[in-house]
Amino acid sequence: MSNPIRPHIGRTHGSKNSAMQDRAIRTREAVIAVAAEQFDIEGYGNATINTILAAGKFARGAVYYHFPSKEAIAQQLIADWNLAIDESTHDASEHAAGGVAFDRLTAIFSSLAHKIADDTNLRAGMKLTLEPTIDNANAFAHWVDTVGAIIDTAITAGEIPDTPAAHRLAWNLCAGTIGATHASAFLREDIDLATRIGDTVAAHITSVGA
Repeated sequence: MSNPIRPHIGRTHGSKNSAMQDRAIRTREAVIAVAAEQFDIEGYGNATINTILAAGKFARGAVYYHFPSKEAIAQQLIADWNLAIDESTHDASEHAAGGVAFDRLTAIFSSLAHKIADDTNLRAGMKLTLEPTIDNANAFAHWVDTVGAIIDTAITAGEIPDTPAAHRLAWNLCAGTIGATHASAFLREDIDLATRIGDTVAAHITSVGA
């Protein structure tokens, strides 16, 4: 005779584990968000585990449960930024299929500009791609190479002039985006970040296409 199944009064079987998992996910996301804000405003070098703990009112064990170090949090932010690049590139390729390369580049950087402006995590992840004190897996190079592949294809097809400026365009677009993001934090004019980045991207593209 089989043993009867003991009823779970007031909750379904497994709900306790599910609730614990949900809480752990929320804590992990909160740690990333608080750290991103610290990195974005204070800079990676000035942010510490202690400042992250204080800003988020986290228990030390809760942070270390998810991340063994400050650098591990930074690497997650960089990974999320890399994913944003790939998503924006894919979306632009689909929506601007058949269009000229400059239209695709404009669409990619317009998408990224709005993500950077609206999402502190992604903005911090982008800035961290150039942080020299961490292992960022050549994230900035990944961004430049992704954009460069579009430009190289267009040059080969004769769509973009084969000039030194064209071969520098990918680097200039990516570096210009980061530069505009950093500079905008010190400007008090009534111009939003996405517009600043859009102006920078347009200037570089126009200089190559002229």
